[in-house]
Amino acid sequence: MGQMSRSAPPQEDTVRLGTIEPLRRADLPRVVGPLALLGPGVVLASFGFGSGELIWWPYLTAKYGLALVWLMIPAGLMQWWINYELARYVVLTGESPWAAYTRISRVFSLLYWAFAIVTLAWWGGYASAGATAIAALTGLPPGWSARDQTIFWTLISIVLSYAALLLSRTVHRIVELFMSACIVIGAGGVIVVAFHPAVSGHWPEFVRGLFTYNPLPPNWDPADNSILITSIAFLGLGGFFQLTYPMWLRAVGAGMAAYVPKLKSPITGKPEPIPATGYVPREDEENRLRYRGWMRAIAINNTWGVLVNLFTTILMAYLAFAILHPKGLFPAGYRIVVEQANFWGEVWGEVGFRLFLLVGAALIVDTYIVILDWVPRLYADVLQTNFAWARRVPYTRWYYGLATFFAIWTAVTVFLAQPGELIVWGGVLNFLAWPIMHVVAIYVSYRMLPRAVRWARPSLIWLAVGLTITAVYTYLAIWYIGVTFKLF
Repeated sequence: MGQMSRSAPPQEDTVRLGTIEPLRRADLPRVVGPLALLGPGVVLASFGFGSGELIWWPYLTAKYGLALVWLMIPAGLMQWWINYELARYVVLTGESPWAAYTRISRVFSLLYWAFAIVTLAWWGGYASAGATAIAALTGLPPGWSARDQTIFWTLISIVLSYAALLLSRTVHRIVELFMSACIVIGAGGVIVVAFHPAVSGHWPEFVRGLFTYNPLPPNWDPADNSILITSIAFLGLGGFFQLTYPMWLRAVGAGMAAYVPKLKSPITGKPEPIPATGYVPREDEENRLRYRGWMRAIAINNTWGVLVNLFTTILMAYLAFAILHPKGLFPAGYRIVVEQANFWGEVWGEVGFRLFLLVGAALIVDTYIVILDWVPRLYADVLQTNFAWARRVPYTRWYYGLATFFAIWTAVTVFLAQPGELIVWGGVLNFLAWPIMHVVAIYVSYRMLPRAVRWARPSLIWLAVGLTITAVYTYLAIWYIGVTFKLF
């Protein structure tokens, strides 16, 4: 699992796309078995626990009952398309999707990056959200307020996350292992409780709600518009966070990324030069067949990741409906991952309540670790694909320098607002970035990549699906802007 990298092929013929370094022709590596792509699937399945599953859908369902649960299935399934398209670029080039943005236009790449900088400034909320559970579990430091205890544990979580990335020999492996444990324990426990006789009696009513359209409820609070948009975005990855999946595919060496060296710690590993640009397959029948095999493997990986995420989100929402809604409880403020402990406490008493606090904290903190790993990769890619001077600094040095900066910055942001507010700010901006990402993905797959690999262009039916999903996200973005600023 995650051991697919190989030596770079000799430079032969090249293909120029955009103004940055041309892509080199090489043979597409042989397709690997499903277990080799398990890491990206785990990220896809587990990452959503960080907000959509554990916080916002339980919040909406606990507060408004079944009024909005019909949105969950389409919101989860629509993310399959963009995951697949972003993965296509990695398989065919070994580059991160941001390299494609730079190949389209350096101006667009830098403007979109500016939007990403603003959007990704607030993810310290994930560390502090997990810390609300640790603070409630331990009650430490004694005598401190809930806010101060949360900030204390947030800072500890950030330090431990940073240390894990710094000391792990191959960076993506430590994150992968931690997230695997979180998804198995968290999802397993939720499945057991959701179908326990003590709470299972609400399933018939809940299932009807999943397939029954409802408008916004009469008691809808306009202040929850941002949470609704965040919930739809984060039922899966959402916005710029969608780029974590292809970045992870690149990290484990999917397709042409097998030629890209792994990111290793300068302390416990032996770093190798990591190029910002990549390769494209030679246009022969063998490579075409391998490409199809890789995309079948991606389809399987993407499907199970999306379905596991959707299934666990539905279970979380169900438990909120069955347990929190009748009590008038919903997660908020410095109890944002505390009320959900009633999910296990309802069945297993105080032991279950405390155990869920521990698992909930891990599920949120693992999201923080993924972002702390991913944002430095993203920014390093932006810098090295746009600026010649940045390429003179090794990728590994950029990565750890940026990881250090963001560990410090996210520690600062937790003093500025409650964890839920930080996550919602990022969620809204991520959602507004989404239509742009979809339009660009269509351009890359239908216009840019076929100039290098003619048989890589998807079908027109697939294009219609992409355009439909793009239109839905565009409509929701316009709706949100309109109601927020009272334009209609």
